[in-house]
Amino acid sequence: MKRSIQRRDVLKGAGVAGIAALAGCSTENGDGGDGSDGGDGSDGSDGSDGGDGSDGSGGSDGSDGGSAPDAVMVVGFPESGIQLFRDFYSDFASDVPELDIIVPDGLIDGDLPGEVDNDMNNVIGTAPSAGGPGAEFFTSSYEEEYDSAPGVFTAQAYDAMAVEILAATAAGENDGQAIRDRIRTVANPGGEEFGPENLPEAVETVAAGDPVHYVGASSSVDFDVNGDIATAAYDVQDFQDGDIVTLDTLEFGNELSDEDLNATAADPVGVDEFEAQIGVLMPETGDLGPLGVPIRDGALLAATQINDADLNVTVNTRVEDTQTDPQAGISGANALVDAGFGAVVGPASSNVNIQVADQVLIPNGVVGVSPSSTSPDVTDLDDNGYIFRTAPSDLLQGPAMAELARGDMVGAESSGTLYLNDAYGQSLEEQYVAAFEENGGTIGERVSFEPAQATYTSQWSSVLNQ
Repeated sequence: MKRSIQRRDVLKGAGVAGIAALAGCSTENGDGGDGSDGGDGSDGSDGSDGGDGSDGSGGSDGSDGGSAPDAVMVVGFPESGIQLFRDFYSDFASDVPELDIIVPDGLIDGDLPGEVDNDMNNVIGTAPSAGGPGAEFFTSSYEEEYDSAPGVFTAQAYDAMAVEILAATAAGENDGQAIRDRIRTVANPGGEEFGPENLPEAVETVAAGDPVHYVGASSSVDFDVNGDIATAAYDVQDFQDGDIVTLDTLEFGNELSDEDLNATAADPVGVDEFEAQIGVLMPETGDLGPLGVPIRDGALLAATQINDADLNVTVNTRVEDTQTDPQAGISGANALVDAGFGAVVGPASSNVNIQVADQVLIPNGVVGVSPSSTSPDVTDLDDNGYIFRTAPSDLLQGPAMAELARGDMVGAESSGTLYLNDAYGQSLEEQYVAAFEENGGTIGERVSFEPAQATYTSQWSSVLNQ
């Protein structure tokens, strides 16, 4: 089913305002961004408020069988998504030809249609955008460095690295507490404004002892008191004949409060010469591996830019593979701590990020800035101010997806959910369900699944009432 014309016609209207109302933010239409993707989570914990596990035997408040829902919201990652969508198109698509599938960033992957061997024209979704002031410069720089287009939270990763380099330089040491106390010194309003196109000049300014206001590739990168970004934008992206097309960008913004502006922001100490040590903790393998490698590269691009500028400030990076697994992430984080790294870009996934933060980063006083960990649980970490992220919370994306599903573009009256059984999948599914029901829709079966299953036919059968 291809509905691209209808979708384009509708997006410019009330749907945008509706998403903002649900999310509790102001909004304005923006230009189509470059559509970064990403996501979170890996191996699941128990389902918190929805499906009853990976056997797909039912949901919390689903129907007792019968007709299929109008839409299914699916949360997962490409490695599992390949088999998941293969099972749908081979075994169920002909029975539900009008079904719309709504996906978040983790499943908006340009390689999926080829891997699945289907154009996936009934799939549409939302992904945090890379639409910051420095987006154009970042895109061209990434393409020049890697000979491929950016995506998958690559801009957010670049911004995370840029902020940590600036904060470490402002601290004049690779001590986590000193870096933590200068994140807002270099990211929030108050100093001279710099972006990706003049990042080396920003480093020189901080090294001279002056604060800066870094505005990034993905957003303005202003951090609130919880370490979350104050503004966010989402691309609405449609699978069309094997390609992914960005239909529009929806922008949400909150002003920084007095509490945010008064959060810790220590003065730069001024340095003549300095080497910043920034770790990169990313999933190069595992369920999130196909997306994690470009995220890693986005972070490393900022370090390369500084090292190529022939400054008195250099950057030493070290990459550790989380394997999209909390235990591997903890091992990698401990290796970075033992090597003296006071700041880390990552982890990428919420499930890994939360456990690494709790068990390694916070106890050791190491700053973590995740470019793609979107679970609302990250906001509530008892983190002593060490955990930040350049990606927006799913408190925004869940309602955005629900409004997309309920609005005229899709027009779903009922929806099921099929979600990865971990912190990312659970929290995003819960936000979607609450917003879908608040907007007058009916939720049927809510079914969780585990990564890397041999088949997902039982889960599809349950969520589709087949």
